[in-house]
Amino acid sequence: MRKNALTLCCTACVFGAFGVFSRWIQGMTAFEANGLYKPGSFWGIVLILMYLAAFGTIGGFTLYYMRRLKLASPPDFGLATAGNRRLAEPVAAAIALLMAAGSVMLLVTAGEDDLSGLLRLLALLGLLCAAGFMGLAAACGRKAESGGAMEAGLCLAAVLPVAFCCFWLVVSYRQDAATGVVWSYAPEITAIAVSLLAFYYVAGHAYARPRPFAAIFFCHAGAFCCFVTLPDERLFALQALFFATAVMQLYFGLMLTLNLRPAAEIDARFPGALEAEGLEPPEQPEPSDGPELEDMGGDAGGEENFVEVTEEYLGGEPEEEAGQKK
Repeated sequence: MRKNALTLCCTACVFGAFGVFSRWIQGMTAFEANGLYKPGSFWGIVLILMYLAAFGTIGGFTLYYMRRLKLASPPDFGLATAGNRRLAEPVAAAIALLMAAGSVMLLVTAGEDDLSGLLRLLALLGLLCAAGFMGLAAACGRKAESGGAMEAGLCLAAVLPVAFCCFWLVVSYRQDAATGVVWSYAPEITAIAVSLLAFYYVAGHAYARPRPFAAIFFCHAGAFCCFVTLPDERLFALQALFFATAVMQLYFGLMLTLNLRPAAEIDARFPGALEAEGLEPPEQPEPSDGPELEDMGGDAGGEENFVEVTEEYLGGEPEEEAGQKK
């Protein structure tokens, strides 16, 4: 599954790169000097097509893995996100550090305007989000006992990114509530909303309500949407938060795709897991309705019951006729 995981991750990154370019050109050419949007701008149409193509391609890969390859995910969060810990943990620590650095920067540079209080609260939630992400990354590959302390900590860690995105959605709405130009804030709202859904479905594994293919789709789609927002003008700290959120989603999307296995194997190892994920169990061969063959007896009688078959029964000529011909 490593090839499939890398293919989907690289696809999201490539679409993100094209999305960044399209949004950058749109910002330079599609807005008037007073901030109004030029109706019918070519790059606005290109960006809409980019969103449709990205969502369609990522959704197509997800459906291909689920329906054509008949793959499924382990129901346990640790097994569903297992990987090479020597490589995964340093990468997760770097991502968490980036989120924490952006949050601290936002805490310092929030300013003194009407939204400064909301931005500082968002920064504090960003620190909690970084801690929650690191907690989830630390649980990758580890089995959490039902009702144990590790399961409780995993559930708490899974909630923190969801709460962060929920509050960020409110802050973004408050920032752009008086803005009449939809294109100035639509990519940002879309990115936060899709990221919220991604973390929500990732948290489903921690709460024994796994929806792996929904999580895989929204993680990669959310990363793409976050990349598209990077050319916008905003505080540098918020730019760092968007980039960190995108990489966090790519991390979870890559790990979940990497641990997909054939549905028959998952059903055999974890009975009832496919039904919990909303997947159909693999089809079992139906018993034949035709008449069964009767037992013709074995060779239990030994060599004394052996009957020699003559050439007459094998299609050859009887010995008497062969002698007359001679």
